[in-house]
Amino acid sequence: MALPTFAAEDYRDSFASRDPADAEACKQNLHLIFDAIQQYRNQHDNSFPDKLSELLPEFIQEPKILICPVVQRTSDTKSWRQNVRYVGASDLRTSYGYEFCPELVSSNVWRGVARTQREYKQRQMEALAAPVVPVVRCLAHTPILNLGYNGKIYTNLTLDWEHNFEHLKPANDLVPARLFADRATRKDVPIADFKPRDATVSVRLIDLTRHYNGLLNDDWQGFTGNNLASLPTGIQQFGEVPFDIRGVVQLRGRFLPSNFPKRVDGIEVKQAFRRLHILHATAFEVKTNSYLANYLIHYADGQTNQVPIVYGKQIADWWYDHDAVPDVTDARVVWTGNNEAASSYGKGIRLCRFTWENSRPDIAVEHISLVAAKSETGIFMVAITVEP
Repeated sequence: MALPTFAAEDYRDSFASRDPADAEACKQNLHLIFDAIQQYRNQHDNSFPDKLSELLPEFIQEPKILICPVVQRTSDTKSWRQNVRYVGASDLRTSYGYEFCPELVSSNVWRGVARTQREYKQRQMEALAAPVVPVVRCLAHTPILNLGYNGKIYTNLTLDWEHNFEHLKPANDLVPARLFADRATRKDVPIADFKPRDATVSVRLIDLTRHYNGLLNDDWQGFTGNNLASLPTGIQQFGEVPFDIRGVVQLRGRFLPSNFPKRVDGIEVKQAFRRLHILHATAFEVKTNSYLANYLIHYADGQTNQVPIVYGKQIADWWYDHDAVPDVTDARVVWTGNNEAASSYGKGIRLCRFTWENSRPDIAVEHISLVAAKSETGIFMVAITVEP
């Protein structure tokens, strides 16, 4: 399913109009807006305005045309914009979502060097080979009203208008990660490409070599400029815990290449330990308290222990806002850095260290598995260390 580039469906559903008369009144506005956009483009070398409010007053004389009649009746435009985080949300003179604005595509759906919403819509146009991509949308109605590039208005019940055109292109092929990603950057990496493990490294620093499927200095997730090249390699100490850092173990995730595994088994430990330290993160942000995965501890006596990984507790998104408060309660952010893609969004990158207390410290652990839950968020692991 195509992930929406704006999201406030619960808020919208609380008061969206189901009255056909309201929809007809809004459609009149949308037709006038379409005509105004065409006039603007005719006078500006076929370029789109950056904001709908740029159509005022030359192409639209009455400002209320940019505000849905439902919003005029039930709310003010500023409150509507603040609660319904539309594309083009900075334009407080309209209640409509403007898809061809130059705002950046949300980093919740794209993790490469920043691209604009307008670029995204143009790529969708090329992929569909049909002028049906919405230019303007109104969420003040159920069903939602979409003004297509061809000037026609159509409806859909969810935020995902792309499902209306599955006969032309699967919706999953129309998300930014499919349309912009350079899949040439994602390749199967032979073990020989990873830095060899130093023979003198303690067995407490678990050897992940045969499980690596991503190079730290490559864009292994398929997004140009998004990597861990700034992470120091070899034996590194983070939060008084040493780690052997030479590669990445990546699980499958939404918007990531499909050839990543859903689980990784057989991570050899073959020793007893008191604490387990894991250096990891997720490829994308999800809702706090979302259950993402399990580390399965396989003991030598045949018993197993399940260590659940919950977003906001044991793990977090590796992209973060520089002024944000750390958002993990049961782990520590122990490394921060940068890469080209994150920097283009004004963000940094980070890794969390999660520590688990073993309830059976006297029994040897044979191996560990990492298993994704149903919500595939692209967990990746950089290193594991056990403490006696």
